Amino acid sequence: MKPTSSSPPRPGRNLTEKNRRQQMKDLYRRLASLVSRKNTLPLLEKSPAFDLLGEATDYIKQLEGNVNELKARKDSLQLPVVIISVNESETGEILEINIVCGSENKNLKLHKVFCILKEEGVEVVSAYSSTMGLKIYHTILSKAFSPRLGMDTNRVQERLKNFISSI
Repeated sequence: MKPTSSSPPRPGRNLTEKNRRQQMKDLYRRLASLVSRKNTLPLLEKSPAFDLLGEATDYIKQLEGNVNELKARKDSLQLPVVIISVNESETGEILEINIVCGSENKNLKLHKVFCILKEEGVEVVSAYSSTMGLKIYHTILSKAFSPRLGMDTNRVQERLKNFISSI
């Protein structure tokens, strides 16, 4: 009597499994080539699959971090120029103007801002700029040409906003 055994494997089943293993091997090789650094490709191609998957996971996390950082930088560079505040002193003679813009915004022409202030009867006392991170902060201190006539701060603010929004 012959011992009972399961039927012998079919050739089609073996071929299917062989093709599946070959496809997996090719996919792992492609993954290794995408994930690897220049000098680690041979090591990753020969390393176990779980090492390769761990390396791929770390690499994807690194890329996500890079994408988020670049998005934040892009957003900050594309911020429109904004007037933060226009403040008067108690006497109504001193005007402080703060303008914030992205560091890549080369279109803000401070001399045009000064011309608008002059047209409105405002004399620039001091002006300075500073850079923090990806933003440039401009601060302009000014006073009215004539303390008796004063200045219309609302009009100054409106004209500056219109000029800056047209940039």
